[in-house]
Amino acid sequence: MICLGSPQDSPTRLEAEAAQLRIAQLFGADFIRRYPDGIVISELEYMGRTTSAPNQPGPLRIPGSPRLNRVLEALASDFRNWVRDRDYRKCDALGIARDGAYAELLEVTTIDNAGSAINQVAVKLAILRETVSRIHNLSVDWRPTLWRPGPDQLFYPLPSADQGEVRYLCYSPTYRLPAPPGVILYEVHVVKRPRVPVPVQVPEDAAERIRRAARANRPTQQSAESWARQFLADNPTVGLALRGLAIAVGVVLLIAALILIFDPVPGDEAACAAAAMWLVRLATAA
Repeated sequence: MICLGSPQDSPTRLEAEAAQLRIAQLFGADFIRRYPDGIVISELEYMGRTTSAPNQPGPLRIPGSPRLNRVLEALASDFRNWVRDRDYRKCDALGIARDGAYAELLEVTTIDNAGSAINQVAVKLAILRETVSRIHNLSVDWRPTLWRPGPDQLFYPLPSADQGEVRYLCYSPTYRLPAPPGVILYEVHVVKRPRVPVPVQVPEDAAERIRRAARANRPTQQSAESWARQFLADNPTVGLALRGLAIAVGVVLLIAALILIFDPVPGDEAACAAAAMWLVRLATAA
């Protein structure tokens, strides 16, 4: 994992939501792969049917899944703080198997808030096991998930209002702390883009191939990894050149040079930064 730039003291509200939704997406894909007929609920989805919904929102319902619906009804009824009306508990992500016999939860937060997240997991599991299951006579095996983002899922570019910087989510603190099951930690990193031409001479042939490939199929944030993999598979000599440059001049300067080669139009900076980071990461890992 290439971890660049300096971590910021605190993410913005939108960055925190992006960090949570990105993990919910990745965890959800893994959970559904293991439990194909299950459901994964993010905090924001759960809030839409409870805290922020009308006075009588009713539980989420999945047609044709009576056991799963029984669990969802129990959550809507008794997964709460009991401090004030409709004061619902919400997991950042909660996966429930279709038969309602197994469920995993997780919390996503910054490394500075790790202690609070660890406590939240313990408290929420206690409510689920000792209150929700007991009151509703459920036999759900509530667990903190063992899932963590893989090596190719540890960073995710963010949009930035400042064209002189690249911002991205970094989930490597999950392993660095390390975090216990059910807790995913992240930082927001910032890499400053030089305002003068970067003193890194990328071979002209390599630079022209990158430009042509980007013009033919401009990468997006979502496609940056697959774009970089395909490009390096089609151009193995460029990968060798990038690997040598990364050793000679350093990863940060090389990524900055590649971003300039992409020459992103306004609005494409994050996608181009993601493609550049993936090119260097895959080239140096080869």
